Amino acid sequence: MEPDRYFGELDYLELSLLYAGPAKLTKWAAFAGKLGLVAPFSLTHRQVPPGNKLWPNDATTGDFRDSPTSRATLPPLLEAITAVSASCVVFRSPESFSPSAGNRDALRKFFTEIATFEVPRVWIPGGLWNVPTTVKMAAELGVVPAIDPLVREPGVPLESMFDLEVSALYLRSSAAVRSEQMEDLAALIEHYEAIPVTVAFASPNRWQDARNLKKLF
Repeated sequence: MEPDRYFGELDYLELSLLYAGPAKLTKWAAFAGKLGLVAPFSLTHRQVPPGNKLWPNDATTGDFRDSPTSRATLPPLLEAITAVSASCVVFRSPESFSPSAGNRDALRKFFTEIATFEVPRVWIPGGLWNVPTTVKMAAELGVVPAIDPLVREPGVPLESMFDLEVSALYLRSSAAVRSEQMEDLAALIEHYEAIPVTVAFASPNRWQDARNLKKLF
């Protein structure tokens, strides 16, 4: 989909163009402040994604570890942030990235010494992090926590999401969204109207899901 059509209806896009490798963002510069740039995989993932022109990577990269090879992606990432006036930088964790002591230490070093950008930094945790642990860790790191508001443990009501101690929130849904769930999501957004809330859809029907949510406001 062409950017003009997309931003004619929506006002935010999580752009993963730089995730696999270097890319030109020339056509995106006109949409300043509307893009969240997904950080290069060699900063966050050991597994190499498909592609012909990839970021430098080796046995030392990924999982938020400090590596000369992964640090090589920071200058071009910073250039991209400036070129499109990115609203945030999104750091996706692998699903296997557990809340172990070693991984917590890696996150602390990464966000306090390596990824020290002036724009907001969004952290998407791995599959084993629950919401309370994610929010607590994000506060310690000084980053915006990303949570899936539609995925909760059995028996946990939506209201459990209403008491999060956060100064900003990134709501990101990756599953198909039913109509009643869309209303729940709208209620959650309205509850946090006093703080910055960004919504991103990674669902199969993300374009339609985003448009359906907008109709509720």
